[in-house]
Amino acid sequence: MITSFASKAIAVAATFTIAAVALSGCASTATPSASPSVSASPTPSVQPMTPAEAKAAYYKIVKLSCNTAQNEGVVESSDKFTVVSVNKEDGYLDFSAAYLEKPATYGLIWELTSITACADYYTMSMAEEAGQEAAIDVTFDETDSTYTTFEDFGEAGSSNYRYQIKDGMLHIAESLDLKNPLITTIRYGNITEADRLILKTAVDEYNAGR
Repeated sequence: MITSFASKAIAVAATFTIAAVALSGCASTATPSASPSVSASPTPSVQPMTPAEAKAAYYKIVKLSCNTAQNEGVVESSDKFTVVSVNKEDGYLDFSAAYLEKPATYGLIWELTSITACADYYTMSMAEEAGQEAAIDVTFDETDSTYTTFEDFGEAGSSNYRYQIKDGMLHIAESLDLKNPLITTIRYGNITEADRLILKTAVDEYNAGR
């Protein structure tokens, strides 16, 4: 089973490629008119954040990410694994989350803390409920608008990730562990039949082995 820590570093146990665009044109005998000059729009400046500001902003991001994952479902993919989690109404035989460790190892996910979209949110929200500071260091890079997190698990190791954000949610998670590099892409909603098949296969294998 993928654990909470493993979901953030799948080598201890949690992302999709942008499609290419084809361009086509046709010849014309008409003399083209001169194109109007276009002034480049100034690039919006991104303000730097202190670690405290970055952590507060990141908390809002992971909260939205996890809520969306729970409501719409989520698929997290890398070259090593695919994680599928659907909302409870779309579950299969009372199960809603599973993984495929490529090429053909299936397993169930029992807690949403094992999903990248939710792992940090649960860590931070539970710490908040306990009146404590979550033991996650967060920094923001204003040059590319990415967030970097670091967690020290003591003897269990550490977790160091860089996140790209899209639509206010986690989109790409990049492990900064040089021994276990991993890039995970996160897709919310639009659960396909192929995605559902991962859940169904994992559940059927689990029930067959009971």
